[in-house]
Amino acid sequence: MGKIVYNSPFNTLRVEEDYSTVKGKKLKDFRILKNDAVVILPFLDNRTLIIEKQFRFAVNRKLFELPAGSIEKGEKREAAVKRELAEETGYYPKKVKFMFKTWSNPALMNYSEYYYIAWDLVKTTRNLDENEVITPIKIKLNDVIKMVYNGKIKDTKTILALMFYINMNKNSKTKT
Repeated sequence: MGKIVYNSPFNTLRVEEDYSTVKGKKLKDFRILKNDAVVILPFLDNRTLIIEKQFRFAVNRKLFELPAGSIEKGEKREAAVKRELAEETGYYPKKVKFMFKTWSNPALMNYSEYYYIAWDLVKTTRNLDENEVITPIKIKLNDVIKMVYNGKIKDTKTILALMFYINMNKNSKTKT
């Protein structure tokens, strides 16, 4: 379960110490325990998507990134995609499709990120958490890719999702 190191209404940081055997030696190490998360590539139409400009405390600046958020205890991933997208952007997706899963930092953290495409978006009400400062931005896919290459997007999960999507569609006969 891990020791709670920090707890707020928005995040709980748990650290777990444990032993593993590496090359015949028993070594003590730690891992940070965190809820899994979803990352969403939301399309308004075939060429337009929604990204966010969001303040991130750890780097003390606003970053361009895709909508994303933690999966709540007992929540299905697809439900988290729909909830997070609606909360952060004011759009609810009628359709979602799983792309891939990663471990963001398996050297330190146990949590996974699940990447989804969302489309058939319906306008709804935003419901930001108290600590969220988010501006949704409608942008053409080609323009957001340019932002990656010119260094305006520095968020790893956003770059990874965009590049995966571009490559997936380049190598597939069926475009999503």
